[in-house]
Amino acid sequence: MNEIKASEFIKKLKKKLPEKQKLLAHGNEYYLTEQIIKFFTENMNAEKIYVDDENFPDNLPLAGSTELFSGKPTFPIIIGIERLGSKLRKKRDREKFISFLQTSEEYLLISKLKLEPKTLKTDLFKKILSSVDIIINATPFNKKGLFSILKKKFKTAGKEIDDETIIFIIESVGHNLQNLKVETDKLICYPGKLTKETVSELLFATKSGNVFSLIKEIVRNQKKDYLQNLNLVLQESEPLSLIALLQTQMRQIIEVKLGKPVKLPSFVIKEYNALTREIPLKSLYTKLRTIHEAEFAIKTGAKKPVEALKEIIFQEET
Repeated sequence: MNEIKASEFIKKLKKKLPEKQKLLAHGNEYYLTEQIIKFFTENMNAEKIYVDDENFPDNLPLAGSTELFSGKPTFPIIIGIERLGSKLRKKRDREKFISFLQTSEEYLLISKLKLEPKTLKTDLFKKILSSVDIIINATPFNKKGLFSILKKKFKTAGKEIDDETIIFIIESVGHNLQNLKVETDKLICYPGKLTKETVSELLFATKSGNVFSLIKEIVRNQKKDYLQNLNLVLQESEPLSLIALLQTQMRQIIEVKLGKPVKLPSFVIKEYNALTREIPLKSLYTKLRTIHEAEFAIKTGAKKPVEALKEIIFQEET
């Protein structure tokens, strides 16, 4: 079993399709994982199967399955394996999944989050690890790597921007690639030169007021206020951009809760501390995962944007 960084794996994919292999991808930089899913979906006869689907075990393909009309072998992509432990409670379901692992010639297992050592030591994940050929780690880029990516992106787009301003963007938005993509896509559309002052105004213009209220309502589970506020925010905000902002804010809230240094004004840190004083850390992680799931549902077309955003506030009860 080999391990490889997602960024390196993507480079190899672009050069040559892999031979039949059993793959596992996980990590906190889900944007990279999505690029891998996208590649296989566009270049192979891929079939996406979601762990959270009601009939997940019965949806698993049989060994040697082919597409009905083309007759080509299907390439299964199992999405959401971080939820396997709670999903495969019945012995029959667990045995069916293990049989799939052992008899399939190729597949891609996807975790939307980094799989913790404790999870990987469970009997189920030991069987997964013994079956896969390659583990793909979707780890966040360091500051130097992000700087190179953004510098190239702005240069390709023909935008005038200095190195200091690029560093300011990274420090302001964070290291999450999806967040950086959303924000830099907006910055590229700005007609003038991008300076620190201009970037500061453009980045934070939509992050105050109603959006900040939304994240507080999610943390406090204030359903009525959240739904009313959401309707107002959606009149001026694009759903995926809104979700990216909610993800950033929830990560910041978690980091503040953990006592980590965060590049935020002192009054915001004070508000976050007060906001989460009675909220368990586990609950905050659950809410962050729920926001991730809403984003994924929108991008895959599983749910309409408004529906997915509304369900964020109800997800814990289901």
